[in-house]
Amino acid sequence: MKRREFSQAAAAVAALGYLRLDGAQTVSRPGARAAVAVIGTNLSGMEWAMPGLRHSLSSAPNIHFTVPRKADVAYLAACGFSKNRLPVQWELLQPMLAATFASPAVQALVGEPGSFHAGYASFITGILDAHAAAGIRCVIDLHNYARYQDFRYQPDGSVIGLKAAPDALLRPYTTDSAQVQVRIFALGEGASLKPAQFADFWRRAAARWKGHPGLGGYGLMNEPHQLPEPGSVAENRQGRDDLTILPVFMQAAIDAIRAIDTQTPIYVAGNAWSGAASVATKNPGYPLSGSGLIYEVHAYLDRRSAGHAFDWDTESKTGPQGAPISSATGRDRVKVAVDWARAKGVSIALGEIGMPIDDPRWAESFRNAIDLVLQNGFEVYSWMGGNHWPIHNFAMNHAPGWHQNKTLEPLVSGVMKASAGIAQATLFDDGPGHAPAGTPLTLTVYARGHLARPVRLSVALKGGGKLGKTQLTIPAGANGQDSFSFTPAENQLATLSYSLDGQPAGQVPPPRKVFSLADPVAFAATSLGDAAMAIIAKYSACKWDLADGYTDYLLGAPAANGQVVRAVSDSGYGSSPGNAMEMLNWTNKDSPAMGSMSLPVMRVEQGRKSAVFGADTFGFWCKKSVPEAGVQPNPKNRTPYRLEDAHFAIAALSIASKNSQGVVFQASRAEENHASELAVVNGQPVARWVDAKGRKVQLTGPDRLVPNQASVLTLTSAPGQQALRVNSALADSSSATFAPAVFNQMLIGWGFLGYYPQGGFMGRIHAVITGKGVPTAAELGVLEQYLGRLAGASG
Repeated sequence: MKRREFSQAAAAVAALGYLRLDGAQTVSRPGARAAVAVIGTNLSGMEWAMPGLRHSLSSAPNIHFTVPRKADVAYLAACGFSKNRLPVQWELLQPMLAATFASPAVQALVGEPGSFHAGYASFITGILDAHAAAGIRCVIDLHNYARYQDFRYQPDGSVIGLKAAPDALLRPYTTDSAQVQVRIFALGEGASLKPAQFADFWRRAAARWKGHPGLGGYGLMNEPHQLPEPGSVAENRQGRDDLTILPVFMQAAIDAIRAIDTQTPIYVAGNAWSGAASVATKNPGYPLSGSGLIYEVHAYLDRRSAGHAFDWDTESKTGPQGAPISSATGRDRVKVAVDWARAKGVSIALGEIGMPIDDPRWAESFRNAIDLVLQNGFEVYSWMGGNHWPIHNFAMNHAPGWHQNKTLEPLVSGVMKASAGIAQATLFDDGPGHAPAGTPLTLTVYARGHLARPVRLSVALKGGGKLGKTQLTIPAGANGQDSFSFTPAENQLATLSYSLDGQPAGQVPPPRKVFSLADPVAFAATSLGDAAMAIIAKYSACKWDLADGYTDYLLGAPAANGQVVRAVSDSGYGSSPGNAMEMLNWTNKDSPAMGSMSLPVMRVEQGRKSAVFGADTFGFWCKKSVPEAGVQPNPKNRTPYRLEDAHFAIAALSIASKNSQGVVFQASRAEENHASELAVVNGQPVARWVDAKGRKVQLTGPDRLVPNQASVLTLTSAPGQQALRVNSALADSSSATFAPAVFNQMLIGWGFLGYYPQGGFMGRIHAVITGKGVPTAAELGVLEQYLGRLAGASG
């Protein structure tokens, strides 16, 4: 990184509020590590349009695939990541292979043979531009597994059932799924995907992006696997791959690129999913001819090295899926590749390695593996970063979040920084906010990132109670933490605050209130705000107040009137270490080609803040995980309740017109259709539920809401009892019992069901509270009055 670029990155670090204890970015380089360790992530998202491509409309930006934002790249650069890998989808970039015989009518819809799709190519150029602006580089990774999903072209060049998409941003498709085929690398007679077509793609890519200052390499093909056996042209699943196929394709691409670009590194994939542990045995044709070649290997830490199992206890036991894992598993796998590279005199890159986030033992295994790679001067790329909606809080992710009005660095980032010797970290805290007098609570202060040396904080108490200790030590290393106990006195509102010598106040977590009030409802006469927060703490509920709205969860600032809002912290008590109840908007609007959807916009009137939504608005999203036996049985990242649980949601809002409609708040599962939500239909307030068996319950208020006048809507649900309240008055009720259904998301200002967005709310939202359990009518009254006051409601 050049000196000017380093200074820009350092300025960005300061904006993020990182704790900087050593005054330098790189503090250690053990062993044979390169002068500057090359670390990055896979900016996943642009390759997600499969498998429905060609036979459905699953090609919408920000829905079926998502282009990483410029802000994503700037944030990674600020963290010290110097090169990233950008997975792209062959079919979206080159919709028709070279030398395809297609009729003029088909070409008018799909494109000319071999040509690149202008819009998708511009997305790639935009990402390269963002890397250049941040002073870092990006590898274009063709993420197609040695395959290409194509139409079946008839002898006359037509495609049966071919239709133009109804939107210019979508791709043409066939109504007959039988007219879609999957081509695969092969050398035999009748091969459907040939070296010349592969070379054509890379010749065009090199001609387009050669010399771009953000380009860091050409990644020829991601994870080739199950290639035809000798003499065949069809996929084989018997482990009899013809190991001579891949070198022919790779060499053809290398030669095509080097005829145009002699300098940019070329990343060469290997057989058998590019497995690090099998590179020496599955690639007898390597190394290949050409300069600047880097052999890409992948390694995951589960028994099958597949990256699809996240429970350490399951994976560390003997089972049918392979030998039990240990903290040395990842290191042992990558050592095979390191030793092979040294013996062959070539360079490698660990192009994919993931760290499951729910158990610190995964972090130890991950660190052991990447330490070995970096100590040998090779590159490391985590799986998976990027901005597509399924990535956020996935069991293995490199996607930043938002907590306490600061960017929440991914856990994997801290481990990678520690291995690379980059000292940056941010401090947070979490813990309960309510307990009866004399009952101890445990609170935790934790770092996200890497500390070069321990950090010592002081804890101060205002109010009645007893601290278990007043000095905390966050250990050196990645993602350290320390906990302390607090025992509240009777009927108290206590405030805990932190201080750190030599650091500004913003470097420590904000003050935290803990309540032991005997009667929070009665306390409302003294302080409505504190009474409401005491009730929120009692139910460990989330609160999202647009007064906390920020322009971005990456390098963002408090949103002013008229600015887009992308981040709202949980200012209630629903969060816990490893499970921040963030409300984010990660929609990419870097260019008009990303879609016509709008984003929430801050409105400030008489000092009160709200977000303005419309029918086409993509709102705020708190994405979580779901338990899965044997894979991820107990994820930390989860919603506070399931559909069948007792739960409540309260929202302060105003509608834009008498016919306004749309989802105000929704708890649901993105991939299914069950949900619990508050909404407005033709100006009338609605609470509705759909369970896993399709049972629907809808409660409707008798009157339309008054446009541009603040209202407070409440839903409550418990087995056999649901209710809708409007401005603290019961409006409708039912007595349903719902089939069990797990949620993995909560949304504000819109909904998302069955992989697709639901209508945005037409109006303004000031704040939302939600939690598990059903407060008493008096408690609900306090919460409703509190939100009403935030929104400026009368009465």
